[in-house]
Amino acid sequence: MTDVQRADSAARRKAITIVIISAIVGSLLIVVFETYRAQLYEWLLSDHAKSVHRLRILIVLTAGFGAITLFAFSVYLWSFGCKVSNYQRFPLPGQRVIRDTPTLEGQAALMRGRVLKTLAVFLAVAGVTLCFVFWWLISILEELVA
Repeated sequence: MTDVQRADSAARRKAITIVIISAIVGSLLIVVFETYRAQLYEWLLSDHAKSVHRLRILIVLTAGFGAITLFAFSVYLWSFGCKVSNYQRFPLPGQRVIRDTPTLEGQAALMRGRVLKTLAVFLAVAGVTLCFVFWWLISILEELVA
């Protein structure tokens, strides 16, 4: 019979708090963007000579934020996958969980570690792809204007 790591109520409260705060911050960002969208469009199109440069700035900021987020999560998953593979146990010893979790050991934990590292690689590739797609979009926009 497999061992079960019991849920930690403090970890559960912390996770719920993080989700709620993230939802509030995300909602506020959407409201701020919707409030200032007209001014952003006006700034973007106000000077035709600078429009392409300004659009490039917005695209680079968007791609940069998305890629950095993907890369950061990829690094975390790779690190976590390596730890799971090294300890050959999931969840890791001393790791707090938000629900009762069956403990995987040996080959099953190694497989979980490999899956986490594979997901990390896919996220890193998605980040690189995102950068290339936005770079391609910028080059198309520059050709259209030129």
